[in-house]
Amino acid sequence: MPQDLLYEIGTEEMPAGAVEPALLQLEEAITSGLEKLRLAHGKVTTYGTPRRLAVLVEGLAEQQPDTTVEYKGPPADKAYDAEGHPTKAAIGFANSRGVAVDELKIRQTDKGRFVFATVAEKGKPAAAVLPELLATATRDLTFPITMRWGEGDFRFVRPIRWLVALLGGEVLDVEVAGVRATRATRGHRIMGQRQVELAAPGEYLDKLEANGVIADHRRRRRMIADLVTQAAASIGGKPRLDERLVDENNFLVEWPAAVVGHFDSKYLRLPPEVIVKVMQGHQKYFAVEDDSGRLLPAFIAITNNPAGDASIIRQGNEKVIVPRLADAEFYFEEDMKVPFARRTEQLAAVTFIAGMGTLADKSKRLRALVAEIGRQLPSISEADIQAAVRAAELCKCDQTTMMISDTKLGELQGIVGGYYARMAGEPEAVAQAIAEHYRPSGTGDEPPATVAGCLLSIADKLDNLVACYRLGQLPTGGGDPYALRRQAQAVLELLQQNEYHLDLDALICYAIGLLPEPQLEGKAARRVLPPAEAIAQLKGLFAQRLEALLQAQGVDYDIARAVLGVPWTDALDVIARATFLQELRNQNPERFDTLVTAAERPARITRPAGIAPATPFDRSLFVHETETMLLEAYTRVQAAVSQALAARPPDYATAARELTALAGPIHTYFEDVMVMVDDIQLRNNRLALLSHIDRLFQRIADFLQIVQPGSEAAS
Repeated sequence: MPQDLLYEIGTEEMPAGAVEPALLQLEEAITSGLEKLRLAHGKVTTYGTPRRLAVLVEGLAEQQPDTTVEYKGPPADKAYDAEGHPTKAAIGFANSRGVAVDELKIRQTDKGRFVFATVAEKGKPAAAVLPELLATATRDLTFPITMRWGEGDFRFVRPIRWLVALLGGEVLDVEVAGVRATRATRGHRIMGQRQVELAAPGEYLDKLEANGVIADHRRRRRMIADLVTQAAASIGGKPRLDERLVDENNFLVEWPAAVVGHFDSKYLRLPPEVIVKVMQGHQKYFAVEDDSGRLLPAFIAITNNPAGDASIIRQGNEKVIVPRLADAEFYFEEDMKVPFARRTEQLAAVTFIAGMGTLADKSKRLRALVAEIGRQLPSISEADIQAAVRAAELCKCDQTTMMISDTKLGELQGIVGGYYARMAGEPEAVAQAIAEHYRPSGTGDEPPATVAGCLLSIADKLDNLVACYRLGQLPTGGGDPYALRRQAQAVLELLQQNEYHLDLDALICYAIGLLPEPQLEGKAARRVLPPAEAIAQLKGLFAQRLEALLQAQGVDYDIARAVLGVPWTDALDVIARATFLQELRNQNPERFDTLVTAAERPARITRPAGIAPATPFDRSLFVHETETMLLEAYTRVQAAVSQALAARPPDYATAARELTALAGPIHTYFEDVMVMVDDIQLRNNRLALLSHIDRLFQRIADFLQIVQPGSEAAS
């Protein structure tokens, strides 16, 4: 009958960030492994703490089902001689699989004719096949950093100290890194027994809880959030429940308890983000705020010792936070001695990227870039543009401060600059733009909330992109050290969120023209790209990220590639065209197919012929009345499409409807007219007319990229 399986890997304390990814790997390895072993099972659940990775499989079949397996043997011409008699190769293969030679079958494969043997295999007991699966799943776990211990070569995130492998009440024979599985897990280091015997997998959670361990990390996470909230409420506040901080604390403890600590209120004059960063980054504390969002001089610490003396734990935590806050206070006071605007003079001593000048040079480029972006966007007020220009001048000044030069606080760049600018008397719009110009810095990060901040964010990321591409420091499959993909994605997201219609080609050319000529030597100099190549490569990156963005928003991959397959400069126009075509395909697939078919017929005959764009055609060379009819239809549709696309916003529905109307004339044309005639002049004239029609369809998309049902690409 089915039984539960429990497998636990017990280790020394693992880094908090290593536990959950390992649990996901373990679940996948066990689930896929059981499928390959043909062992039916119920729910698979993982559990994790800093000292253990565990998986529980419910209702696991006690034995594999019997099955038949087909084995591939030698090529048929090697297995049989010219008279059809089996060779030594066939006989040896049959013997190796335990079948008679006359039971072998010959089948055609994509690599030729081969012999096959069909073998009936009796299912093995689960207890016989599980040990290898569990050991392999353990050995295959990957971590960013691993270590060796003892005399062996085995590597793991931390030394393995115990293993539990139970199938029902039976201990499985599993061994990894010299550690053999037993039925004994371990309790909490302080509140539990060193050896906790398990009679069956179902005892796991309860027996551990009785020994000071909440093994279910999902439950433990909820406990932490509740404990922190209750502790903050006890002093009249509420916690800043940063989700990442909750996750990190979750895998630092096996049984959480919350302790309230306090610090001197004099530190509240520091920027709040600095205080929060000091508490979170160094000590994993939760900040506490009042109902209006102002920080209180208090924190919540999560401890792994609920049975300990709370007053002693509190004093210890308060003692370690004071030096951190004192350091930040010292940085702050030293930074205040230099007027913020004066720091622009120091930017000339800070290198931006080797070969691309200093931060003073970058600040100058940013001022020009935000002004150019503002020029392209008539809806942006002059006040917002001027705020962005001033912010561009000051936004890198915090790079010269002690607060940012501290590696633990470097993530606050921009935020610190915003506070310092505000304290120096800069307008709020300028300070806010400085504070948010790095946003969004990653998935889930909020975009800039102000127009000036958005302009500066786009300019800053674009300058980073053109500088790196000019230097030939392109992202590769192996890495993207400057996060260029992420920055290109952020630019596109900002354009879409703010409905900014920018000429990206013109802007990239303008930005790259602001760069200095790279002054490099050796290998670095050889990587430098000519401006034209750098521009083309960067435009390709934007196209890749735009395709990914479109697919993330529900656009089919072939439609995304079709709209990007024609010349484009405005990312919003690409998104609008792709969205329209996707809606047309979803809502009216018949009309969509008609549009695609109409577009494909001229394209498939003209493009291979190599007809140059805008090649003129001579109406006097028309022979068939159908040619004149097609020209007249094209002329009318071309005017209607141009008018529809010139509207603001462009009327894609009308444009597509007009283009679809060409389907009939195009079909009639190909029925009545032979395009590829021997007369070269006549042939080229007909191809020229069709190329104009092809270019008209390309004002929407390259419809040859669309995968139609039944096409070669679809199959």
